[in-house]
Amino acid sequence: QLRRIDKYWKRREEIWNIYSREFADTPVVLPEPPEPNTRHAYHLFTLQVEEKVCGISRDKFLDAMTSHHIGVGVHYLSIPEHLYYQKKFGWKPEDYPHAMKIGRSTVSIPISAKLSEKDVNDVIAAVKCVLK
Repeated sequence: QLRRIDKYWKRREEIWNIYSREFADTPVVLPEPPEPNTRHAYHLFTLQVEEKVCGISRDKFLDAMTSHHIGVGVHYLSIPEHLYYQKKFGWKPEDYPHAMKIGRSTVSIPISAKLSEKDVNDVIAAVKCVLK
């Protein structure tokens, strides 16, 4: 795998840049660009789907993407929403509204070096279709 690391990294970077360009005119919140002089892994590409802005909830977006045969993920449940922290520290999610909002609106879309151009175009088309 180490022999392929740079090749795969470059492909993920390419997909990241395509997504950033293609979704720039959509109502989703895109990830911040990588900081200068850093080497970003480009291992996740997240979209924040805020219902008030996008006209669709995160969960309905997830369902719609799945109906388009696009795998999506939820990775950012806010820490105060985890039962462990609620029990251990008495945290209440509503005390952390910004974290809760981000956790409840963030999804990740496919960004693998093994995605073909057709796969990437299918993801883009599905996202744009769902957001219409």
